Amino acid sequence: MELIDALPVQDTATYIIVPSNRLETSKVRILSDAARARSIPISIHERGHPLSEDLTLAETGLSWMYSQIISPVDLNRYPQGVLNMHGGTIPEYRGASVLQWAIINGEQRLGITWHEMVEAVDAGPVWAESTIPIPTKASASDLRIDMIAEGIRLFPNAWEKFRNPDAIPRYPNLADGRAWPQRRPSDGLIEPGWPSERVYNMVRALCPPWPPAFMDTDQGKVNIGSVLAEPRSGAIPYLTTDGITVYLLPAHLGLES
Repeated sequence: MELIDALPVQDTATYIIVPSNRLETSKVRILSDAARARSIPISIHERGHPLSEDLTLAETGLSWMYSQIISPVDLNRYPQGVLNMHGGTIPEYRGASVLQWAIINGEQRLGITWHEMVEAVDAGPVWAESTIPIPTKASASDLRIDMIAEGIRLFPNAWEKFRNPDAIPRYPNLADGRAWPQRRPSDGLIEPGWPSERVYNMVRALCPPWPPAFMDTDQGKVNIGSVLAEPRSGAIPYLTTDGITVYLLPAHLGLES
């Protein structure tokens, strides 16, 4: 509701759309309760289907942390377009799971980008953008909190420009970046012969609630919760290409910074 509260007085929310694959999450329940308290209608977007035909017409759409694809037909319902917050720089980090990809790739900063949605993934005009640092000990969960706060802070500036017919956005050159794929649970495999930084980045990028990093051992698959510099009971020694041994603590033994 922070974004609705930040809208100029002349702009009002005509309805809120929630994705069907997130109905049972606490975030969507809180949002739905707040919308009902304000008498804002709620529409459920069924996965793989167009938006409801019963929706009240609106000039502009606003997308925030949305988990389903919005088709070109639905984008065209909004004459002035749909503004979306993307947690990555554009065009370098278009696509899915970019919060995790940025950490895994050893980036020092994470982009926060408000852009207009078009058919291609994260390819539309950019209306406001900034970056936040990726601290060396921050997990993806930590960074997500900072990303959300920065997205909310940046929103009024993005909305003002987006709604101003005289404002000029930045048009990204897609050839300078790529669209990253959605990470699968199997992508969390820690293989032998990695440098220590890569191992550490993989584990902190795949913290709860995301599927964890893991190793294949003689005893089977072991989910990894932490990377330690010193031995600990139950931790798995791992020799890195840096020539040092780190210790991978199985997730069931707890987390340790």
